[in-house]
Amino acid sequence: MNKIKNVLLFTKHNCNYYMNQPENMILKYYEIQGRKIMLYYSLIDVIIPSNHSQERNFLYELDYGVDSQQYFYYISIHSYVGTAVVANLIAVCDTTYMLYSQHAYALFAIVCYQLKTVHILDTGNLINVKNSYLLEKYKNIELLPEEQKAVCTKLFNCIKEHQNAIEYSNVLESLYTKSILSQLFCNITCLSITGVETVMKVGNVGDMIRFGSLTFAQAVHIFFICLPGQRLVNHSEQVYAAACEVMWYTLPKKCHSLYKFLLARSSKSSKITAYKVAPMTMETFLAIIQTAMSYFTVLLSTT
Repeated sequence: MNKIKNVLLFTKHNCNYYMNQPENMILKYYEIQGRKIMLYYSLIDVIIPSNHSQERNFLYELDYGVDSQQYFYYISIHSYVGTAVVANLIAVCDTTYMLYSQHAYALFAIVCYQLKTVHILDTGNLINVKNSYLLEKYKNIELLPEEQKAVCTKLFNCIKEHQNAIEYSNVLESLYTKSILSQLFCNITCLSITGVETVMKVGNVGDMIRFGSLTFAQAVHIFFICLPGQRLVNHSEQVYAAACEVMWYTLPKKCHSLYKFLLARSSKSSKITAYKVAPMTMETFLAIIQTAMSYFTVLLSTT
């Protein structure tokens, strides 16, 4: 609970800090993205495959110690309601994880924006950093002593806000690192077993579709666990790219040491890991699928 509280306090502090600044638009952009992700993922997660066979079958095999056909509807209601509840719990946990990650992306995006405009003092409104002409015209401007001091202050604030983004990412990683490892272990096991069941049910179209859809769902779930970690790595690496693009020759000489410090620190990307075993990236996702397929081959050869 303390870790969840820390994440929420970080988010509240950052929202209050950027409320009256142009960077608040970046926060809003990632907030809207997070809402869309929550909506789409929730809709995907609660879809339950139906059974169209003539025989009265259950959603999955159950043994209540009674005549299953006599109490078919009661058992079916329990299984479907229980499945819907579990699916919604998974959706809530996963979407919360994605939403918290969105805030980390926003913090790194803000640092990138500030680095690209560090030499521009007139930043009352959000500047389009993709407009190369707008950035080029500030290249050869000579700064007055007062302006040089303001640029140093902006660079120092960039370092502080980059550190804030790193600290938030570390809190986020500590919150989910253990649960991610347990989820991956369960998903790999289920993926291998359902894959074997799918192959064994080739003659039965209904069962093959059922187990095949479950296998596909496990793979999709692993993908969505790894995706936020990959996006976090990408956004943190963009800070290093933005630091390399800084027009350092326009900075005052006393800012050069600060710039070197920022360049060195941003070269190390932030990551979400499965209890320090593996980083959550697309490379890890492919490795997990390959591992599950190897287990699937072993299980298939023993059946």
